[in-house]
Amino acid sequence: MKDFRLLSLLGLLSLSLVFIGCPDDDDDSATDDDDAMDDDDAMDDDDATDDDDATDDDDATDDDDAVDPFVFVDFSAETMVQNDRLGMPAVSTALITDDARKTAYNQASPSDDAAATFVPDIVAQINALHTVLDDDLTGLMLTPCTVDGAGGGTCVAQGAPLIIPDSIAIDVAADAGFPNGRTLRDPVIDVTLAVILLDLTVHSATDLVGTNPTANDVDFEPNFPYLAPPHQ
Repeated sequence: MKDFRLLSLLGLLSLSLVFIGCPDDDDDSATDDDDAMDDDDAMDDDDATDDDDATDDDDATDDDDAVDPFVFVDFSAETMVQNDRLGMPAVSTALITDDARKTAYNQASPSDDAAATFVPDIVAQINALHTVLDDDLTGLMLTPCTVDGAGGGTCVAQGAPLIIPDSIAIDVAADAGFPNGRTLRDPVIDVTLAVILLDLTVHSATDLVGTNPTANDVDFEPNFPYLAPPHQ
């Protein structure tokens, strides 16, 4: 009998322990819920951070869009050094051949041109060009100019008003176009070559137009800066 009561008491104690353990399970569940909430909060925080990053990216994009693609220097002329001049096309490139003289020419001014400082260099190179090209010109039924001499049709007399001084003169009352300024489509090299190679009492200054390409392979753009992007 005593044994039966002892067993019953042990059974009740066991059941009590089982029921006492249930709240622990509930606490674990609550803890799990808290963990889940913490994870959600962390995810929300991450999302907020991502949103901030996205906002930062947008700001960066806006900053990039706001950048002016054209940046102009604002130095005064007195602080700059002249290294080149190209009022008329091809003069310093093709008619001044000695390197030291070319450097001196590019650092000179129109007043030096008016003083005939570089005329001997230019005349010597025009002579050299005629020595090489006159047979080709006559073969094309074109009349070469005489490099120097009396009378009309001499290269020096024709070329001097165009290339000496080496500057661009603009008459605002006249139509725009080379040599009154120059537009992007003007065949300036062909005209310049005609003036120093052809007898203009026989030919027009445009008679060499077409010996070089007359148009770009890609047309000009309608808006500034007008030039098409460079080939890659």
